[in-house]
Amino acid sequence: MATKWKLSGRNCSYPKNSKRGLAIRAASLDRFGQKPQASFMNSTYTTNGFVDLKDRSDAYLLTYGFNFLGAEANINIWNPKVEKPEDFTTAQIWLKSDSADNFETVEAGWMKDTYKSTGCFDLTCSGFVQTNKAVGLGGALGPISSYRQQYELNYGIYSDNDGNWWLKIKHNIAVGYWPKEFLGQSATMVQWGGQVFSYSVKTKPPHTGTQMGSGEEAHALFGGACYMSTSIEGEMKGSRYQGGMGKYKVAMLLLWVLFDLCTLLLLKVEARSSSYSLEREIETKLKLLNKPAVKSIQMMPNFHLESQSSSTKDVFNASSDVFQIWQKSGSCPEETIPIRRIRKEDLMRVASLDRFGQKPPEIFLNSTNITNHILHNLNNTDDIVDLKDRSDAHLIAYGFNFIGAEANINVWNPKVDKPEDFTTAQMWLKAANGGNFESIETGWTVNPKLYGDHNTRLFIYWTRDAYMSTGCFDLTCHGFVQTNKNIVLGGTIGPISIPSGQQYELNYGIFRDDDGKWWLKVKNSIAVGYWPAELIPNLGTAKFVQWGGQVFSHAVKTKPPHTGTQMGSGDEANNRFGHACYVSNVRIKDNSQILKYPQFVSTYTREPYCYGALNDAPYGKDPIFYFGGPGRNPPYCP
Repeated sequence: MATKWKLSGRNCSYPKNSKRGLAIRAASLDRFGQKPQASFMNSTYTTNGFVDLKDRSDAYLLTYGFNFLGAEANINIWNPKVEKPEDFTTAQIWLKSDSADNFETVEAGWMKDTYKSTGCFDLTCSGFVQTNKAVGLGGALGPISSYRQQYELNYGIYSDNDGNWWLKIKHNIAVGYWPKEFLGQSATMVQWGGQVFSYSVKTKPPHTGTQMGSGEEAHALFGGACYMSTSIEGEMKGSRYQGGMGKYKVAMLLLWVLFDLCTLLLLKVEARSSSYSLEREIETKLKLLNKPAVKSIQMMPNFHLESQSSSTKDVFNASSDVFQIWQKSGSCPEETIPIRRIRKEDLMRVASLDRFGQKPPEIFLNSTNITNHILHNLNNTDDIVDLKDRSDAHLIAYGFNFIGAEANINVWNPKVDKPEDFTTAQMWLKAANGGNFESIETGWTVNPKLYGDHNTRLFIYWTRDAYMSTGCFDLTCHGFVQTNKNIVLGGTIGPISIPSGQQYELNYGIFRDDDGKWWLKVKNSIAVGYWPAELIPNLGTAKFVQWGGQVFSHAVKTKPPHTGTQMGSGDEANNRFGHACYVSNVRIKDNSQILKYPQFVSTYTREPYCYGALNDAPYGKDPIFYFGGPGRNPPYCP
């Protein structure tokens, strides 16, 4: 990292005409080289040591103390866009002496009394005493970071034995000092981060387009967002910076500050008290989720996992040769289970760490058409619910003593249109279907917000309060007990079916054992694990079983435009085998202990022009249920 003036061999004095050109752009010659005078906003933080300056938007890491004698950091080098003539943007360190509305600070330039009348950038006023002939304050830096190569420069400010505050760069190159009169004996606050000055921040739209850091959002992380690393805040008792080039050893605290235009990591937001506490929350959550290999408990159910072969194999060209991609790499040791590793990026995508792995809580719609034109052949429809942000197309069986169900579900990879959307092809077993139902579920899903990609993945879910606060996907919370070492819940499955070509399907089953546990099985006879009886106490027997698809989106059942997230294959149900997604080999088990096709079934779809449902039941043959659709498809689904 070098200042560009060195490369040209220029001399070490300011050309007079250069300084005159700079001064012409200043609104006032008296304030040339100074930050614009600060105006305070009414803020509850002001009395607690925080200040909220009207035309400045900050994103920084902050530490408090009473005797900081130095601080440093490596600051990532970028060249952000500055939109308006008066705007500027920085990435910097601040050392401040407390006094909320009249603070003193040394920075890349120094100023006193909160930028009101004193201080300046670089050497544009008397104050900073430069001692180094090889560093040009105000000089251009380079190279600039790119997505492939990152560049950083080390900055440090330390107090010496005389109380002068020395600026050093590149760890040990002393540039000069601010005399002790400018800050006092010690700093009470250190900040690392970025600042944008503009008259178009913290005001009515439009906001300034001036960028902070790299111009990328903080959660883009290394290579995308601007960062600070290896920050030292020095509380040194009896040890001070010796001269201009001396060295000392202090404990090093590794910190990362990632910032962007609208201050994603601003410490003044109410949601998080500091970026450190957010990092700590994330690390704690990751430790809870990414458990080490552990021995499981009951490894097999206490009943025989019976199943029936699929009729689609005999009548159509369907294959059950579906597997999980990770199995190509091996398997887990005996009596342990595989768990999909949760990454930090997965947690950063959610609005609340407490709800990671959960379906969004739902609002129930009051609808009169639920029991009229979209549900047929069932007499008792009082418990049917209509959830605001979910659009379903399914086959439903109604009873009083279902103790198991299964089906073969066709495997596809539908498109998900919006960041919050997800789509499923699945089976539900429910204790009831009213406003507080209990449900255990399994199937496949495409859920980029949860998993971070658009792969088709095996999933399970449970809830005992209609998704309001309990339950989760896979193993992201306590509940489901996995026993199988070869199946990853949340793992990618394949191959994917081909339109007009080879079709692939996977068998799913859920059955209750003699102890009340609900066992999940796949591929007709492979036990994966179980939901304990006490987890879903009202699900002694299931009242409802549903097979089909669901799309979650805030753009369903509302005014156009509808979401373009697909259900099933993305093709319409009436296009049938080879095009539409299907469910075959539909079976239930009741107290008769016989696995059979349910006596009473009906199809359901809330948005028939967006996602269809068709139960194809030719005489003498096993019915096949087709479902799905493209979502937005004007003029039918605008």
